[in-house]
Amino acid sequence: MMYQALIFDVGGVIVGHDNARLHRTLAGRCTAPDAYDRLVAHDHDRRFTTGELAVEALHRRLADELGYAGDWSMFAKDYCSHLWIEQDMLAFLEALSAHNRVELFSNTNGVHWAHVRDISAGRIDGFVQHLSHEIGMLKPDVEAFAHVAERAGVEPGRCLFFDDVMANVEAARRAGFQAEQFTTQAALAELLATRGVKWREGAHA
Repeated sequence: MMYQALIFDVGGVIVGHDNARLHRTLAGRCTAPDAYDRLVAHDHDRRFTTGELAVEALHRRLADELGYAGDWSMFAKDYCSHLWIEQDMLAFLEALSAHNRVELFSNTNGVHWAHVRDISAGRIDGFVQHLSHEIGMLKPDVEAFAHVAERAGVEPGRCLFFDDVMANVEAARRAGFQAEQFTTQAALAELLATRGVKWREGAHA
């Protein structure tokens, strides 16, 4: 293989997300008049994404600070209401993995990841996963990329990383990876073709 591994971000690539919808859904169950804006601010708390704090703590915080009225079961459903599977991209990566080592590197938490596994009907487990809440590190920290390379047993310079967020692409490059920004499946297929990456029998991407 030309590359030791092709490593993909998840959110914005395989999993679609609408954060504004998430904030609206949660705010709709809160009594605080400024709940929406304060929920947006909670997105910047890295501790839920690194696993330092469990998502259950966020539920308690929203109940105490914003008057969120739902129980844990309702919160878990609301908290995942903004996620869906990009079926065509998932199928594309599955085809790609038939001839290439394809792995995932995602900033996520346990609740979101359990939901992604469910809505993908378990297909997401067909890929090796590097999940921020499990490794305790997240993008765009350069150290996180170095850790993923070590964890995967690969040389960064012999891997190709894709992410829809340019800051993560730039961080990967600083860590020594070859890295490109993901925009569309068509653009990805064209780029892989220029790199000679095979994705199905007798064909290239």
